[in-house]
Amino acid sequence: MLYTYFMDEITPRRGPAPTKHIDILWSAAKLFAQQGVAQTTTRQIAADAATTERTLFKHFGSKDTLVQAVIAEAVLPHLAPTSLGGLRQAIEAHSGSIETWHRALLLARTQALGQAPELTRLLLVELLRDEALRARFAAQWSDAAWQPLLALFTRLQKDKRLRSDIGADTLVRLFLSLNLGYLVGRHVLAPDHAWDDTREIAGVAALFARGAGTGGT
Repeated sequence: MLYTYFMDEITPRRGPAPTKHIDILWSAAKLFAQQGVAQTTTRQIAADAATTERTLFKHFGSKDTLVQAVIAEAVLPHLAPTSLGGLRQAIEAHSGSIETWHRALLLARTQALGQAPELTRLLLVELLRDEALRARFAAQWSDAAWQPLLALFTRLQKDKRLRSDIGADTLVRLFLSLNLGYLVGRHVLAPDHAWDDTREIAGVAALFARGAGTGGT
């Protein structure tokens, strides 16, 4: 599944044997997720990709550069429907029932992460380890998720479709906490549990709508 994702979504760098670039990325992402970045050697990655360390360094220069490429070319694009820009568009496309919109948004995220959960685990590890990456991702995430949600919830409060006794910024935090909690539990902490995504996501969306809606005041 992860290899298919790379083949479909990654545009390789120009130069000879572009599929080798993808093979190395696939092997690196898989081994980083399984073993951790520090515990994975470039020799292991090269062997898994059926190539040599010399070829690996020809494509990526260093292990640090390879880690950055995995994050930039696989992990970040994967963690939104098409990109972080796609996530922003999904938020801004809200119309009708907030519960229906919330359910569709969270289900789409769950399905996307389910295609390659190892990428999710890798990103979480690297965000905790790499302060510079965390700052870059936080800025991108703010533009893609926080700011659009804040604008949306502020507008819904003015339209009297969300309760106004709680600040819009607090509602955003509650919304994100529910969604991220579900996604991390579903794909990182307990992926082998018997999840019923349709039913449980409907419950998450209903819980937020009832708590944040004007009927909750």
